[in-house]
Amino acid sequence: MSSEFDQYLSTFIDETKEYMSTLNEQMLLLENEPDNMEAINEIFRTIHTLKGMSGTMGFSNMAKLSHRMENVFDLIRTEKIHVTHENSDLLFAGVDLLEKMTDSITTGGTDESVDISQVVAQYERVISGEGMEEEPDEKTKEVEQEQTDQIDETGSDSPIEIPREILHVLKEGKDGGFKPYYAKIKLEEGTLLKSARMYMVFHKLEELNSEVLFSKPDVEKIEDEAFDREVEIIFLSKLTETKLVQALSSISEIENVKIFVLTVNNTSGGKKMDERENNEQAIEKIESEVKNTPVMNNNDLIQEDEAETIRRPQSASSKLTRTIRVDTEKLDTLMNLMAELVIARSRINETLKKYEIKQVDESLAQLSRNTSDLQNIVMKIRMVPISYVFNRFPRMVRDLARKNDKEIQLIISGQETEVDRTVVEEIGDPLVHLLRNAVDHGIESMEERMKQGKPSTGIVRLDAKHEGNNVVIDVQDDGKGLDRDKIIAKAVERGLIDEMSAASLNDEEIFSFIFMPGFSTNDQVTDLSGRGVGMDVVKTSIENLNGSISVESERGKGTKVTIRLPLTLAIIQALLVKVSNLVYAIPIASIDSTLNLPTSEIQIVQSREVVVIRGEIIPIVWLKEVFQLSVDDEKENIHVVIVKVGNKKFGLVVDGLLGQDDIVIKSLGKLLKDVNEFSGAAILGDGSISLILEIANIVHQNV
Repeated sequence: MSSEFDQYLSTFIDETKEYMSTLNEQMLLLENEPDNMEAINEIFRTIHTLKGMSGTMGFSNMAKLSHRMENVFDLIRTEKIHVTHENSDLLFAGVDLLEKMTDSITTGGTDESVDISQVVAQYERVISGEGMEEEPDEKTKEVEQEQTDQIDETGSDSPIEIPREILHVLKEGKDGGFKPYYAKIKLEEGTLLKSARMYMVFHKLEELNSEVLFSKPDVEKIEDEAFDREVEIIFLSKLTETKLVQALSSISEIENVKIFVLTVNNTSGGKKMDERENNEQAIEKIESEVKNTPVMNNNDLIQEDEAETIRRPQSASSKLTRTIRVDTEKLDTLMNLMAELVIARSRINETLKKYEIKQVDESLAQLSRNTSDLQNIVMKIRMVPISYVFNRFPRMVRDLARKNDKEIQLIISGQETEVDRTVVEEIGDPLVHLLRNAVDHGIESMEERMKQGKPSTGIVRLDAKHEGNNVVIDVQDDGKGLDRDKIIAKAVERGLIDEMSAASLNDEEIFSFIFMPGFSTNDQVTDLSGRGVGMDVVKTSIENLNGSISVESERGKGTKVTIRLPLTLAIIQALLVKVSNLVYAIPIASIDSTLNLPTSEIQIVQSREVVVIRGEIIPIVWLKEVFQLSVDDEKENIHVVIVKVGNKKFGLVVDGLLGQDDIVIKSLGKLLKDVNEFSGAAILGDGSISLILEIANIVHQNV
């Protein structure tokens, strides 16, 4: 690839990955609805754009494969071949190769390492197998000749010469209520993906129910980028000039748009110079009024009188900054600066409290409000829809279902739920494991489901939603559920528990064994599961994100795995507590409530200390004992912080509550990576360090 394109490589990769997601989504839709013309057209347009972009960037393999796929979908679009389950696999194979080439370009800057010869050869057989179009019969020829005779003297005032058959279509369109238009589109100087930009022009017109009939240069030259910066087109539309100019000018890297209505008549072929001069004067008037024309919304454009003088909207270049791509390293730097600002704010607060300086209270309050607003904005910038992860799963589940000879429907909801970018990057692999388990272990075969009176198609649900400061992800199936007895037998066999103790365990405690390393109840090892590798990795990954995972299951009805994750991993709200003379932070997201109780209310149940709150038995943990700190003389009252771990509650006994604060999570570093009781540390306003408690680990190790 030429070095002159290096600066555009990241943009190319980002856009290509978005197109891959679109292709997978539309291909799945097309497989279920083979006659869905919208899906076919969307796939065709996406591949067409990929072909132009990859060709411009010098990735010949990707351009070649895209071109063959485009030809196949053109046959599908013209109904010369039809989509079946069999040829869907071949079409998906092309998408897989495009994804592999994208990955290869991302890591190595080239697509040449991916072998496309076999799939390309299969596509060429499909294309050549259809043969050439059949020769029209005599009746068709007579009709075509009659149409040609009817437009013998048809002409127009177009600045470019229009083929006779196009003139005929223009005349028919005009009779049908359409306006025949001429447009000249000029790209900005230095535009690299010229063919892709011009394709966006054609696509925009198509979205506006307009039909492009002719272009100069022709489509082949546009695809090959064999033009400078200007393209002239002839098209039909029912919209006004103003509406069309507004729409086309909004496309990136469009410098200029000129549009006027053509006069199609039956006088001598050629141009009517007086009318053309009038049109050119109108265009000049458009350009002279650009600076004084306010940007109009769609409603204004639709209601505008068609006879009104055309006014060109503000140039497209003024709109290019609505959305921008930002390097993730810059976001991380911004977040670090924001974190330092939060720490500085806390220190100023502490200093003013210490010296009781009242004069700056108002300024400090304003600073706090501004800092909080800035913090919220920075946090939102880091938030991305979880659909970035979810979008790849429909294709994966489809392939796994076919491999296992099962019928499975994946239902996704809540994909618009936003989470921190770091969470999105880390949650993908755990969800892959859970979905694989649902397909392999959970959903039964079609025959087995029908014997049980279930529909032959199994249902797997993937859902995301916000709950307070957490995002909750559920992976649920309507399969056979977990075998409680089999899990107990396996746990006893491995020496994890004895039979007598197993009898007293509830379902949640029994199901937690599946997260043990190497634990598997599958008797047969497949390429999907059975090796005992997966669920322990899932649990570790979730806990590394300061999250928790729990399982619910009912024999014969299905399994539900629930993941709870913090919305962000950078700045959190925490309750500062005192244990002996040290300050610790408990994430607010983990706290249910706080209590001040007499020590006399502590009871012993099954050798564990508990408190009973509103009839609910809550085990308690003395943090002094956990951290092996000095124990003061017994007090009459204790402070208890009630925390939630999964669906259970526990009480953490502390010496005092210091209040709530925003804290910045700092890593403990590699040397302390094995310290499970703490998830990180924070710098407080007085400059001291507070360790952040890892609630789940503390509870599991001490209750």
